[in-house]
Amino acid sequence: MVNIYMGRGSCYSIKEGMYVMSGPMDLGRVAAHLFLHLRDLRRGWSYDHDCNRIDMDKDLFEARSKYLVKICRDQGADDCDAAESLVREVITALRMPRWAEELAIRYIVRVKSIIDYST
Repeated sequence: MVNIYMGRGSCYSIKEGMYVMSGPMDLGRVAAHLFLHLRDLRRGWSYDHDCNRIDMDKDLFEARSKYLVKICRDQGADDCDAAESLVREVITALRMPRWAEELAIRYIVRVKSIIDYST
Protein backbone atom coordinates (compact mmCIF):
# COMPACT_ATOMS: atom_id res chain seq x y z
CA MET A 1 0.00 0.00 0.00
CA VAL A 2 1.45 3.33 -1.12
CA ASN A 3 0.78 6.78 0.29
CA ILE A 4 -1.32 8.72 -2.20
CA TYR A 5 -0.15 12.29 -1.57
CA MET A 6 2.79 12.39 0.85
CA GLY A 7 6.43 11.62 0.21
CA ARG A 8 8.79 10.86 -2.67
CA GLY A 9 7.37 7.37 -3.16
CA SER A 10 3.74 8.49 -3.19
CA CYS A 11 1.37 8.06 -6.11
CA TYR A 12 1.29 11.82 -6.59
CA SER A 13 5.08 11.98 -6.77
CA ILE A 14 5.28 9.20 -9.33
CA LYS A 15 2.26 10.11 -11.45
CA GLU A 16 2.00 13.91 -11.05
CA GLY A 17 5.56 15.05 -10.33
CA MET A 18 4.66 16.66 -7.02
CA TYR A 19 3.93 15.55 -3.48
CA VAL A 20 3.25 16.73 0.06
CA MET A 21 6.45 17.10 2.09
CA SER A 22 6.93 14.17 4.48
CA GLY A 23 6.54 14.74 8.20
CA PRO A 24 3.93 14.84 10.93
CA MET A 25 0.43 15.94 9.91
CA ASP A 26 0.27 19.60 10.96
CA LEU A 27 -1.65 22.60 9.63
CA GLY A 28 0.72 23.07 6.68
CA ARG A 29 0.53 19.46 5.57
CA VAL A 30 -3.26 19.45 6.03
CA ALA A 31 -3.46 22.54 3.82
CA ALA A 32 -1.24 20.90 1.19
CA HIS A 33 -3.38 17.75 1.17
CA LEU A 34 -6.56 19.85 0.90
CA PHE A 35 -5.05 21.75 -2.03
CA LEU A 36 -4.44 18.45 -3.86
CA HIS A 37 -7.82 17.01 -2.80
CA LEU A 38 -9.52 20.04 -4.37
CA ARG A 39 -7.44 19.57 -7.51
CA ASP A 40 -8.61 15.95 -7.69
CA LEU A 41 -12.24 16.90 -7.06
CA ARG A 42 -12.19 19.51 -9.84
CA ARG A 43 -10.74 17.10 -12.38
CA GLY A 44 -12.96 14.24 -11.17
CA TRP A 45 -10.32 11.63 -10.38
CA SER A 46 -7.55 10.68 -7.99
CA TYR A 47 -5.59 7.55 -7.08
CA ASP A 48 -6.11 4.62 -4.75
CA HIS A 49 -3.30 3.19 -2.58
CA ASP A 50 -2.13 1.05 -5.51
CA CYS A 51 -1.80 4.22 -7.65
CA ASN A 52 -4.72 3.20 -9.85
CA ARG A 53 -6.88 6.02 -11.18
CA ILE A 54 -10.25 6.23 -9.39
CA ASP A 55 -13.20 8.62 -9.47
CA MET A 56 -13.00 11.53 -7.02
CA ASP A 57 -16.48 12.62 -5.98
CA LYS A 58 -17.61 14.88 -3.15
CA ASP A 59 -18.02 11.95 -0.73
CA LEU A 60 -14.44 10.75 -1.24
CA PHE A 61 -13.20 14.34 -1.07
CA GLU A 62 -14.93 14.85 2.29
CA ALA A 63 -13.79 11.50 3.69
CA ARG A 64 -10.15 12.08 2.74
CA SER A 65 -10.24 15.64 4.03
CA LYS A 66 -11.79 14.73 7.39
CA TYR A 67 -9.30 11.89 7.81
CA LEU A 68 -6.50 14.47 7.84
CA VAL A 69 -7.81 15.79 11.17
CA LYS A 70 -7.82 12.29 12.66
CA ILE A 71 -4.21 11.77 11.57
CA CYS A 72 -3.27 15.19 13.00
CA ARG A 73 -4.85 14.35 16.37
CA ASP A 74 -3.38 10.84 16.42
CA GLN A 75 0.08 12.31 15.83
CA GLY A 76 -0.41 14.94 18.54
CA ALA A 77 0.24 18.13 16.58
CA ASP A 78 -0.50 21.42 18.36
CA ASP A 79 -2.51 22.99 15.55
CA CYS A 80 -5.17 20.32 14.96
CA ASP A 81 -8.04 22.62 16.01
CA ALA A 82 -6.97 25.09 13.32
CA ALA A 83 -6.61 22.19 10.86
CA GLU A 84 -10.13 20.99 11.69
CA SER A 85 -11.53 24.50 11.14
CA LEU A 86 -9.74 24.70 7.79
CA VAL A 87 -11.07 21.30 6.71
CA ARG A 88 -14.64 22.33 7.60
CA GLU A 89 -14.27 25.60 5.69
CA VAL A 90 -12.83 23.92 2.59
CA ILE A 91 -15.49 21.19 2.58
CA THR A 92 -18.22 23.84 2.81
CA ALA A 93 -16.81 26.39 0.34
CA LEU A 94 -14.97 23.93 -1.95
CA ARG A 95 -12.12 26.41 -2.14
CA MET A 96 -9.06 27.30 -0.10
CA PRO A 97 -8.75 30.58 1.77
CA ARG A 98 -5.84 32.59 0.36
CA TRP A 99 -3.68 32.17 3.50
CA ALA A 100 -4.15 28.39 3.42
CA GLU A 101 -3.30 28.20 -0.27
CA GLU A 102 -0.09 30.13 0.35
CA LEU A 103 0.74 27.79 3.25
CA ALA A 104 -0.07 24.70 1.18
CA ILE A 105 2.28 25.69 -1.61
CA ARG A 106 5.18 25.78 0.88
CA TYR A 107 4.52 22.11 1.71
CA ILE A 108 4.19 20.83 -1.85
CA VAL A 109 7.43 19.58 -3.39
CA ARG A 110 7.77 19.52 -7.15
CA VAL A 111 9.93 16.80 -8.68
CA LYS A 112 12.43 18.53 -10.95
CA SER A 113 13.40 15.53 -13.07
CA ILE A 114 13.54 11.78 -13.19
CA ILE A 115 17.08 12.03 -11.82
CA ASP A 116 15.56 13.05 -8.46
CA TYR A 117 14.47 9.42 -8.01
CA SER A 118 17.92 7.93 -8.40
CA THR A 119 19.19 9.08 -5.00
